[in-house]
Amino acid sequence: MNDDRDERPNVQYGDRVTIHGGSGNIGIQHNTGPGADQALPPEVVVLFARLAAVVTELARDGRLREADRQSLEEALPVLTSPAAEEPRSRRNTLLVLAGVAQSLGEAAAPALGLANQLLALLSG
Repeated sequence: MNDDRDERPNVQYGDRVTIHGGSGNIGIQHNTGPGADQALPPEVVVLFARLAAVVTELARDGRLREADRQSLEEALPVLTSPAAEEPRSRRNTLLVLAGVAQSLGEAAAPALGLANQLLALLSG
């Protein structure tokens, strides 16, 4: 009888916990979402609100390509409630906005400036 168990890869999904001794061990704390201590500073929230207003106005510009307008509109939920979003989602949204704004030229300069300012604040 051939036993193939030794040839299988050692793959682990989920939590792995080993406890050696101690007392009062009651579980695992997962820190997976924004908590009260991870709130955005008020000046960052104000900048997101300003960017949301600029993007809303820019999305109404009749000269925009439909794809650009759609990108701007898809960014609005993140801009209007940034504290509810994961940091990665906020960053990705700002990067997309900066790219769209840069391609639009002078008309989108305020959006580009705000997006870049927020990116600098959030990454530092």
